[in-house]
Order: sequence, then structure tokens, then C-alpha cells
Amino acid sequence: MTSKNNNKSVFKRLLPYFAPHLGRMGIVMLTMIVVTSVHLIRPMILRAIIDTAIPQKDVEMALKLAGFFIICLLFGAATLYVRVIIMARIGAEMIADIKRKLFAHILSQGMRFFDQNQSGKLITRTESDTNQLKSLFTQSSAQLFASAMLVFGTVIILFREDFRVGVFAIVSMIIVSLLLFFYLSYIRALYTKVREKGSQLNGYLTEYIQGVPLIKVHGREADIMSNMHTFNQEKATLECRAAFIEYALFSPSFRFCTEIGSIMILFAYCSTRVFEGTMTVGTLVMFIELMRQFFRPLESLVEVLAQMQTALAAGVRLFDILDTEPAVRDNGTEAPDLRLEKGIKFEDVSFAYDSEIVLKNASFSIPRGQQLAIVGASGSGKTTCINLLLRFYEPTSGCITVDGRDIASIKLLDWRRRIALVLQEIYLFPGTIMENLKAFHSNVDDETVIKAARELGAHDFIMKQPQGYQTVLAERGANLSYGERQLLSYTRAMVKDPDLLILDEATSSVDVITERELQNSMEKLMNGRTCIVIAHRLSTIRKADRILVFEKGLLMQEGDHADLMQKQGIYRELVTIQTGSEVLCEFPEIEGNDEVKGAVA
Repeated sequence: MTSKNNNKSVFKRLLPYFAPHLGRMGIVMLTMIVVTSVHLIRPMILRAIIDTAIPQKDVEMALKLAGFFIICLLFGAATLYVRVIIMARIGAEMIADIKRKLFAHILSQGMRFFDQNQSGKLITRTESDTNQLKSLFTQSSAQLFASAMLVFGTVIILFREDFRVGVFAIVSMIIVSLLLFFYLSYIRALYTKVREKGSQLNGYLTEYIQGVPLIKVHGREADIMSNMHTFNQEKATLECRAAFIEYALFSPSFRFCTEIGSIMILFAYCSTRVFEGTMTVGTLVMFIELMRQFFRPLESLVEVLAQMQTALAAGVRLFDILDTEPAVRDNGTEAPDLRLEKGIKFEDVSFAYDSEIVLKNASFSIPRGQQLAIVGASGSGKTTCINLLLRFYEPTSGCITVDGRDIASIKLLDWRRRIALVLQEIYLFPGTIMENLKAFHSNVDDETVIKAARELGAHDFIMKQPQGYQTVLAERGANLSYGERQLLSYTRAMVKDPDLLILDEATSSVDVITERELQNSMEKLMNGRTCIVIAHRLSTIRKADRILVFEKGLLMQEGDHADLMQKQGIYRELVTIQTGSEVLCEFPEIEGNDEVKGAVA
């Protein structure tokens, strides 16, 4: 996808972020003027000492000028410190503002956005690219103006004092700028390769660390280490090459060609005039001091311009995300008192991922209080129904209504507030068990949580944890068993007290024994609520009031378990391909059905 942004447009779009900080930016500009003035005044003080105080043997004047020189140094350092502190604070606040807007924008996107953007990429945009911009707000912009002011001020003084010296400074500036530009372009490309190798190495380590058990089982440690060594060696070679060019080759030669070389040329020219009596020794010293400090801001100026290009490129990537319009529009009206009174209805709903149609003209209703099961092979469209109901995606055609009202006309927050979702892949947030059960809603009291945990059978194992409900969970709840994590997800759903409960493959990853233990808790959670259950393991939905059977995006069958088992069709086929023990155990009504038992066998 071609970006609509470029460096120029990004810079314009970043300017409004400076608006709340104009007062402090004014102070920063004042400190730049002060620091630049100090740099330019010091050589003049040295000239006054050499040309006036020393020839006149005026010790008092010399001491005053020397004291003034020291005061300038201290005042310049203090002013520079103030500038750095203010810019750091401004940069931190601006980046925090951008991160908030970026993260809020990402959260506002529909699931199609996350299908098209990997989580690693979004993390990089949110963290790495915003940090690139931080250097623009804190160091680069301030350094750019400060260096430009110092170079400009130095050139003016040189021209005012001696036109030829001023021309020499301009010519030197052009030559050095060109050299720095080509050098920085080359060294940046080299460091880009270093970062690419580093990314490859990190990706390699991440991939294989996750697969350590398989590596050990297959005895591939030596091969993995060999490949890692190759990646590491390639990265180290590039790093050594870049470091040699930057620190051993370019820096010494640059210093010699600029400071030493230019000072030698300047000294050769000015010393002749000193001997002729047309220039004072103090003026020569002033010129040398000005030229000595002339190339450092010039080098910083070119380097900062290169850094700004990198930062603005990061800005382009950030604004590309911010310019991505949410596929799901939250244009509905607020409905804080929304309740499910009658039921939900799918009316000729179709949906396509890009050009692939995954749901075709689905029409069905879910009366309030009914337990509906949706079954079908992978890719049949059952999960798509849930995603559309939750408005993670918008239907390609048709509509979904609640109590006769299109859910697209309801504010997303108000609609989803009445829904609880329990997934096969359980996600527990970083934090305590209590925080997870509340889903970080501070308005929920502890008693409500504990009551729900007792009712679903989670309270006992929670109290066995080191700090009970205040136990901090490991990453993704790794310090709990799968069954315990599932119980927490059930409890979290019950604490929400939803009108609509959605169980998506909620027990398909557990063994039969654990499933039976969870079944009682799940039934308590479902009791009295409108429920939609999706399950590959058909034993979990045998008590459903109604079952919908999907195949290749089409609603093929509808009815309860007993009705569907009496018909020839997809549902009966799905049941018979379950393991014989599971079918006969979980569906005792087919014990006497020789045809089904034969199919199971």
C-alpha cells in the first residue's frame, strides 16, 4: 500500500503537537540565543585580553576579562542544562500524547486491521517509531537550531572582521557539508544492515527458544548453535566494519581536515598579516578559536539533518496507521440501559474476507433465554457469525438486529457491555487474580467477585494460591493449570452478568475428565442466560435448545440434537466421526442405533 504521507507532510502534522508547549519552547529558544552568544563572545574576550589588557599591562582589566570569560562558561553550561531538561520534558509529553492517540486508534480498529497487521509490527510502531520521533522533539530540533545559529553567527563575525576569512569559512563549510552528507549516507546504510542482521538474529532466537523441547528431542542443538553462530558472526563483522570506518578512519581524518587543516591554512594567512601589522595577535587568536568551534556545530548540523530524516520516516509509518480508517464505524447512539428483551436476529447476513466469501445469506434468530449451539467443520462460518455479532467485522450484506434494532445503530461500548465472551484460548491479563476477574473495572466490588467464584467452584483453588485473590499471575496465567484458567474465565464472565453469553470452543482443548469437571461450572454460568455455544467437541452442546449446522458458509441444518440425529446429514456425520467411546458415553440415546454404532466403529 502506497503511503499518502511524506517527510514534508509529516513535519506539518507534527507541528500541532508543539502548540501546548509554546511557552516552554520560547524559553528553549532564549537559551539557544544565550548559549550561542556565549560561544561567540568567548573568542572576543580572548582578543580583548591579548590586544588590550596585556599591552597596557592592566592586571585589573585582565582579571575582569578572565572572570567574565569564566562566568560565560558557567552561565552557558547552566543555560544548556536548562534547555536539555525542558526539551526532555516537552519530548516526553509529546511522545506520550502521540502514543495515547496511536494506541487508542489501534484499539478502535476492527479485526480486519489486525488480520492485515502483525502484532510485532504494531508494537514496533507504537514503541520504536515513537522513540525515533522522541529524538526529533528533544535533541534533533534543538540541536538543529542551536548549530545553525552558531554557524550563522560565526560566519557573520568572520565576514565583519575580514572578508577573505569569511569566504574561506563559507567554502570550507560547503566542502565539509558535502563530505559529511556522503559519509553519513554510507554509514547509515551500513548500520541499517547491522540492524537487519540483529532483527534476523532476534527472530531466529525467538523462534527456536519457543521450540526448545522439540530441538532437544530431535538432538538438533549443535545445528541450531551453528546457525546462530553464523548469524552472530555476520552481524559482528558488519559492526566491526562500521566501527572501524566511523571511529578509526573517518573521525581522525575529519578532525585533521577540518579543525587542524583549516587552522593551519588560517594561521598561514593571518600570521603574514600580523607580521605586516595589519592584524593584531588577538584577532588571529579569535579567528583560530572561532574556526576551531566552527566545524563542530557544522558536523552536528549535518548529522542532525540525517537523524531527522530517520525520525520523519518513522513519522510517516505512524501517520499511515493513524490515517487507517476503522473498518467498523462506531456511529451508533448511546444506549446505557440496553437490555436483551426479545432476542437477536440474523437477516440474510453475508461476509467475505477480501474476495473469499465465508458466510452466505445466513438467516436465523436467537430468542431471549435460548441456548443456541453452532457447529461445523473448520472454516464453515460459525466463528464468523460470532465475530459479526460482536461487531469485530461488519457484514458485507444483510444486518443483525437486537430486539428489532440494528446493532450497527448502537454504540459499540453499550452493545458489548451486555455480552460476555469465553474463548478456547484463554487470555489472562498481567496483574492479580482479583484484577483479572474484575476485568480491571474498579466499580466492581470484591464481594461480587468472590460470590461468583464460589458459585462456579473457583474459590477453593484461588484461596490455595500464595496470596489468594491478590496472587500476581505469571505471563498468560502460566502458573495455573488449563482448567483453573478456564474457571477464571468463566468467573470473569459471570462477574460481568451479561445478557448474552458466547462460548467459543470453550472446552475443546481439555481432556474428557477436565471437561466434565468444567461442564458443571459452565452450566451454572449459562443458566438463565441467552447463550451461543461453538464447539468442535459435540458432546458439549447436546443439551442445547437449538443447533445450527454450517458448511462452507451456508446454514445447512437446524434443530435440537435428537431431531438432527434422526436425519441423514452433516450433523450426524460429525457426531459419528467422534471417537467411539466419547460418542457412546456422551450420547447414550444412540446406544441402540446399530447404524450409528456401525459408523462409529
